[in-house]
Amino acid sequence: MKKSFIMLLSLLVSAALIMLSGCSKATTTTTSTATTTTSSVITTVPVLNTTSPMLTNFVPASGAVGVPVNESLSVSFTEAMNPATINSSSFTLMQGTVQVAGTVNLYGMTAIFNPLTDLAKDTTYTASLSTAVADMAGNRLAQNFSWTFTTGEIDTVTPFVVSTIPTFTTIFPVDPNNPFAANTNVPVNDSIIAFFNEAMDASTVNTGTFTLMQGSTPVQGTVNFDGFETAIFTPAANLSPNTAYTATITTGVTCLGGNQLAQNFVWSFTTGAAQTTVPMVVSTVPTNGGMNFPLNNSIVATFSEAINPMSINAASFTLMEGSDVVPGTVSFDGSNTAVFNPLSDLASGTSYTATITTDVTDLAGIHMANNYTWSFTTGQADTIQPTVVSTSPADGATGVSAGGAISITFSEAVNPTSLVFTLEQTNTAVIPGTVTFDPTFTIVTFTPGIMLSSQTQYTASVSGWDLGSYGAVTKTWSFTIQ
Repeated sequence: MKKSFIMLLSLLVSAALIMLSGCSKATTTTTSTATTTTSSVITTVPVLNTTSPMLTNFVPASGAVGVPVNESLSVSFTEAMNPATINSSSFTLMQGTVQVAGTVNLYGMTAIFNPLTDLAKDTTYTASLSTAVADMAGNRLAQNFSWTFTTGEIDTVTPFVVSTIPTFTTIFPVDPNNPFAANTNVPVNDSIIAFFNEAMDASTVNTGTFTLMQGSTPVQGTVNFDGFETAIFTPAANLSPNTAYTATITTGVTCLGGNQLAQNFVWSFTTGAAQTTVPMVVSTVPTNGGMNFPLNNSIVATFSEAINPMSINAASFTLMEGSDVVPGTVSFDGSNTAVFNPLSDLASGTSYTATITTDVTDLAGIHMANNYTWSFTTGQADTIQPTVVSTSPADGATGVSAGGAISITFSEAVNPTSLVFTLEQTNTAVIPGTVTFDPTFTIVTFTPGIMLSSQTQYTASVSGWDLGSYGAVTKTWSFTIQ
């Protein structure tokens, strides 16, 4: 009797282990009189997606003015959407009470509304997404979403690549016959990223227009687009170490106004070892426990390294008022800073909690180890126009060191995703480089990617908005290298 009980207990433990392992397994039990084989089939129940999709980017922005009359509208979501639910009935554009005729197409996680004719100048339009829009699991938008913008003139500006990861170190425009840059030790498991100066047409950003080559051999991979200004090439497998690669973005890429790149953009790099570092949040605005945060300001998080833009969105970067989700969009500065933009002002004198989840990854696909959460309390609205406090070098300075960085200090924090910093020679050649911010986002530093020329005048230009989008700030100044 005792032996039978032990054998029965053994069978029950074995069955429990099989269930925990989540797989099918045949078990054999041997007694003194017979051998019996039983088969246990364990069915794994899939985790159902019951989360409503959210917007992560939309162009034009809400309240935008001077929107080109020949520009398409673009909306990006936090997950793959059902193309059958995104059409000219669920994604509409209105001029007053008149619906604008257009076509709607879905490219990855980005939907584009193309008006059949140019919009009218100096006219206010309202774009809308209805709750008929659903993801692949049938989850619909939680509520209808509408925003307005006002048109300006036609867009005739040629788009261009502002920066890349790995960086390029030749003067823009890049010479297609001499694309090689001094980029070494690029992690073999990193993705390759290009950032444009304006919103691009998602239908033109793909594996045909964004390629990677090892010599004359194409590298297999996928291309994703954030629906705004960022394209990501992810190799299908790790690259080879200590090997030169060349990335190309062709003139087949266009902006939402239909304008093409002036020429192919080409840059190269050499690989090193694999990236193994876990990304983490190193600073936030506001800080944890911050008080009197302006209720019309955006929330900013800075990471320890470059982050995959496709992993940081309104699902992985959230803001809560108690148990209520605050609607908003998430933008990215092209390196290591993400900005949560509430769709409306926060409530005054109210506590909020921001969270960045482990869904966020670096360029190698390594996830954050833990969710990062912080809280703050709001005050009043920010109604102060930002100003420039100082520049280094100063305007008109001479004898400036060729190896120094260029910086500008603002009276208040600026939105890193809105800031544009350019440095040009007198012959209008744009100097490549990297832009960094101090933890308060009041000091912006540009580090040239090449050595500046002696006895040459350079002109720096900066434009952007404060975190509350209350006011724009611009500054242009010149200096001469010794």
